[in-house]
Amino acid sequence: MKITCLFSAVRVFFEHMILLRKSAGTDLKEIQFKKYKGLVSHAWDTIPAYRRLWEDNGFDPSMFNSLDDVRRIPCIDKNFVREYMEDMVSTGYDRSRLSLVTTGGTTGMPMKFYIDQYVARPKELAYQLWGGYHYWRHRQGLDRVVTLRGYRIKESLIRKRIFWQRNVRENGIYMSSFHILEENYDIYIRKLRSYRPRYIKAYPSAIVALCHLMQHNHDKGLEGLEGVICSSETISDWHRKLVKEVLGVEILSFYGHSEKVVCAYQNNQGEMEFQPLYGHVEFLDDDDRPVSEKGRAASVVVTGFDNHYFPFIRYRTDDEVLVSSADIPMIASKIVGRKQQFVYDEYGNKVQFTNNDDIFHDISGILAYQYVQNKPGELIINLQVDSDYRSDVENEILYQASKIFVNFSICIKIVESIEKTQSGKFRYLVQNVEAK
Repeated sequence: MKITCLFSAVRVFFEHMILLRKSAGTDLKEIQFKKYKGLVSHAWDTIPAYRRLWEDNGFDPSMFNSLDDVRRIPCIDKNFVREYMEDMVSTGYDRSRLSLVTTGGTTGMPMKFYIDQYVARPKELAYQLWGGYHYWRHRQGLDRVVTLRGYRIKESLIRKRIFWQRNVRENGIYMSSFHILEENYDIYIRKLRSYRPRYIKAYPSAIVALCHLMQHNHDKGLEGLEGVICSSETISDWHRKLVKEVLGVEILSFYGHSEKVVCAYQNNQGEMEFQPLYGHVEFLDDDDRPVSEKGRAASVVVTGFDNHYFPFIRYRTDDEVLVSSADIPMIASKIVGRKQQFVYDEYGNKVQFTNNDDIFHDISGILAYQYVQNKPGELIINLQVDSDYRSDVENEILYQASKIFVNFSICIKIVESIEKTQSGKFRYLVQNVEAK
């Protein structure tokens, strides 16, 4: 079984490499339409959840005759996936090939879905090699990469104060993002300096934690480092400024999901360019109308191609972007982040959460911050600090926060560390008030 799956993975990889090579100079919309049409027909025939949803909304595959017809298809969201997960698996697909994935994300309840790693991973690798990550080189083998993205290191190693292990998929190592602490700093920096990675792949929160420790220890730069590749969390301007100041390199943004539905890479203009053959992307407003005006905010709705076992069709990602171009390839000037985060004021009104980094990033000694809401009208700001922090800045923090969150009582709590999700992602808001 495993040998068969490995051969399948190799075939998938080369199919995508050939497609990407042949697509240069071709009509990408035509390729998108053929992939979309085949996926819709397949879902209608073999996936009960989609068949019921589409019949209830008066849609069938005969109505899909151009890419403009995608608007006839009802959107799904994370709640739909949670409720109908088992009915979203294609009937007849070999379930022994599927792995159950749980995403906690940065907000909300966990979502589960199935993925065929022997299809999803070789596809993603093909796109990385073709035009994505800058660290893929072939003249002298793959460049060394350090990954700081929530991977759990074996406890037997942690007990020995070894916070890394071999990354067998790449020419690199995984380093724990959970143990980037002052007491471990010397161990981390020695390993990074001796390993000399060409690139670091990281959650923004993880690379910021490392840079803060380097600042605190009056350290700068890593010899041989050419860039930091960040994804999965919102990247702020001050993140870029900090990395440039401490490590002397740029953040190279990557946008993608565990669902393997969409991917976008930072282009030469610093904007995020969505890969049109990876999946179909829509920029929509709150009324599901297409957004094309440059600079306007829009929701990201995606349909992943080549997934015939658990497809995501017109899937609301809950992410928001600032539109740069709504033509192919779709381009966003900025990935704004999660759209669904809200807090509740003292009158019970739902207020969109805004994590304004400008309040904190210039204050010495603040390693990380996090808002917590346990009651309507009340916000706690957890601060993880080091010895450079001075409590006399707290009145200014509260004043600035009160200008953003009106009709809230706000207090500051100093904490030893700020807990992350199980996958190592950082949460700027912990919302413990149920929506009404």
